[in-house]
Amino acid sequence: MDEGRRRSDTASASRAATRRRRRLAPGKGAARGAGGDAQSLLTHALDGLCRELRCDRAVAWARGLDGGAIALAAKGEVAPPSDAEFAALAALEGPSDLAGAAAPRARASGLAAAAPVRGSSGATLAVLLVGPDGEGAGPVRPRTLAALAAAAERLAGPLAAAAGEERLARLDGEVRRLDRLASLGELVAEIVHEIRNPLVSVKTFLQLLPERAGEPEFRERFRELASEELRRIERLIDLVLAHARPAQAPRELDQAPLAASCESVAQLVAHRAADLGVKLSVDAPDAELAAALAPDALRQIVLNLVLNALDVTPRGGCVRLAARAAEGGVELRVEDQGPGIAPALRERVFEPFYSTKPAAPGGLGLSISRRIAEEAGGTLEVEERPGGGSSFALRLPAAPG
Repeated sequence: MDEGRRRSDTASASRAATRRRRRLAPGKGAARGAGGDAQSLLTHALDGLCRELRCDRAVAWARGLDGGAIALAAKGEVAPPSDAEFAALAALEGPSDLAGAAAPRARASGLAAAAPVRGSSGATLAVLLVGPDGEGAGPVRPRTLAALAAAAERLAGPLAAAAGEERLARLDGEVRRLDRLASLGELVAEIVHEIRNPLVSVKTFLQLLPERAGEPEFRERFRELASEELRRIERLIDLVLAHARPAQAPRELDQAPLAASCESVAQLVAHRAADLGVKLSVDAPDAELAAALAPDALRQIVLNLVLNALDVTPRGGCVRLAARAAEGGVELRVEDQGPGIAPALRERVFEPFYSTKPAAPGGLGLSISRRIAEEAGGTLEVEERPGGGSSFALRLPAAPG
């Protein structure tokens, strides 16, 4: 093979090895025990060998996740290993002259000696290979074999620890992936539950449209609401897709105005409240008050709480929404005049699929709402309302500025 072909093959092999190394090491901090990850440990060892032996090339071979032989670290240009060659070198009893080993690629790359690095179980963790020492070609000198033996012994413990941490990191990543997939079943049920709410709003306006079609203001409100609710459904569907993917870096928090969210939800459910004979009251005097939360997420929580409050409040009763500044953040309360919730059940109502209305499907709204609140650094609790009923208190960090 001419020099150009050899360089091209070496570069291709190096790129392939880099891709395999990325698969082997799942993250920057995945294998930091004992001073660094496997590649860093081997690179440092090769640097030391080249300085000690005054040689210009050395390489460390290992097996990748797919079981194939890869070059984890190298000094100088070295041909990639074959699986058979790596297996032959991994089986060596100790530091050896490559003249008597089944290592044609290693010898073609100018490497002269090799030594396996073994863990406490006897498994080969890597193979170290070096070129001729500074004395030039000829039989491998005892000092070269002694240096390889010492390097292999020094690497055995740290390399085993790094490999163990890499395996743990890969296992952790796999567990997280399986956890995301397992929760998709629950998430799909949540999405079905949440899509019903905007559909109810659009359906209500459609029912009113024939008798109010001549009102320009009503038509404009309907157009805006329908567009907004369809966008909300799109965002909910995007949530399913995002949940199936690995977690991304968190985005900068949005600002959700409390007063506007309360008024918006009250507008959406006004027709339903009227049908039930329940009065809606909004007490949010500070229009500037905002939570450190995406507006759509806040609206989703408030809508869930208000729909539940309407369901339990008897005809002639009142559902009250109140927003105010609180110590360390903001607070939004949704109060009903229903039968209340027994103290023993005040945590259970936030469990997925638990419902105080056994005849009705669901039991997800409060669980979803609490999870959204907690992910934003807040809380959602239920308390007894003075005079009867329940008071759901949503406390969130205030939006910056």
